[in-house]
Amino acid sequence: FGAMRFYVSGKWGFSLIWGYYGSVLPLAVVMAIPNAVATFALCTLNEAEVYNQDADTTNTAWGILGVFSSCMFFVLNFRSRIAYNRWWEGGTLLQQTRGEWFNGFSSLIAFCNPAPDMSKKVEEFQHLLVRLMSMLYCCALQQVSPDRDRPFEILSPDGVDPDSLRMLAKTTDKVEVILQWIQRLITLSMQNGVIVVAPPVVTRAYQELSRGIVNLQNARKIADFPFPFPFAQASIVMLCLHWGVVPVLCSMLLSRLLATMVAFVVICFLWCQNFIALQLESPF
Repeated sequence: FGAMRFYVSGKWGFSLIWGYYGSVLPLAVVMAIPNAVATFALCTLNEAEVYNQDADTTNTAWGILGVFSSCMFFVLNFRSRIAYNRWWEGGTLLQQTRGEWFNGFSSLIAFCNPAPDMSKKVEEFQHLLVRLMSMLYCCALQQVSPDRDRPFEILSPDGVDPDSLRMLAKTTDKVEVILQWIQRLITLSMQNGVIVVAPPVVTRAYQELSRGIVNLQNARKIADFPFPFPFAQASIVMLCLHWGVVPVLCSMLLSRLLATMVAFVVICFLWCQNFIALQLESPF
């Protein structure tokens, strides 16, 4: 699947019809065309009286098609709704993480000592802090990314101890390690006079850092726990069975042209819903 895309729907929204990038329609059409061709072929055989069916068979076919299609719409709608909730929650949690950490960083910058004789120490503290925050958010994105080694742009790690960086490269819990470094840096900066506000006020920064890591762990829950396999397996098996049954039933119930059109539309939009759910289930 392509990545999520930004789009402008316009006044009427018809311009969305022609969008290809990020669309699931091409995949659904690939599934619908063979089904429509099979339906057309079966209708042709039916019109040639290669096989016949009585009224009871036709009524049974209507019932099977209606029940089966209704079940498929229910299952796929449920799966799509769960997938959308996962997608929306994942994006919300990442934005909350970013907001909490940014607020904590900006507060620490504001808490610095304004005295001229402390300007050098304050500058060193701010440069180190902004580099650590950059590394922190980079590692946070890597933790929720499907590719845990995916590179993200960060500020230069100049000023960070090389031995510490080598240790960080070997650990699997990079976010927790960097967060501990930042908290230790804040504590030491309070002791040497770089941060001069009262300790109860500084706790605001600690709280925002902690809320950010909690939001990140909730986002990791979405990344680490996929949609339940039995439900996903059952839905795709039902889709495949429905794909095979629709040509037979439509050819028994409708005229050749109408049966072909109905088969194409039903299969296309059912598989559209399936592909949308697959895309939304992995929001990162």
